[in-house]
Amino acid sequence: MSTPNTAVTLRITDEDLELLDARIGLDGARSRSDVIRAAIRTHLSNQPLLPDMDTITIPIGRSTKLRLGQLYELQGVSPEQAASEGLQNYVRNLIQEENALNQILTEGLVEARGKTQRRKEFTQ
Repeated sequence: MSTPNTAVTLRITDEDLELLDARIGLDGARSRSDVIRAAIRTHLSNQPLLPDMDTITIPIGRSTKLRLGQLYELQGVSPEQAASEGLQNYVRNLIQEENALNQILTEGLVEARGKTQRRKEFTQ
């Protein structure tokens, strides 16, 4: 049993209509309505879960899209999960690199201070 549908009137530009029509036949869309429903579902499902969260869009090439599809088939990892994990690893690596640099600078400062001779007029 299918759920009841409600007809909605929508005004869009001729350019948007052309873009809409270009999507018919792709990703299983058989009509303008199919394309619009899929776009609405995608838009609503990609909204951030919390008010302070944000969503980003990452354009990818054909090769990356193919690899992400294979990753999903083999491991069940979605492109969104892969991108999120990749960003988290990127931030983690930057923090580790910054911590390592701070450690090197701190050690250099301690060593330089150790080599400095205290002058009598500056000591009490």
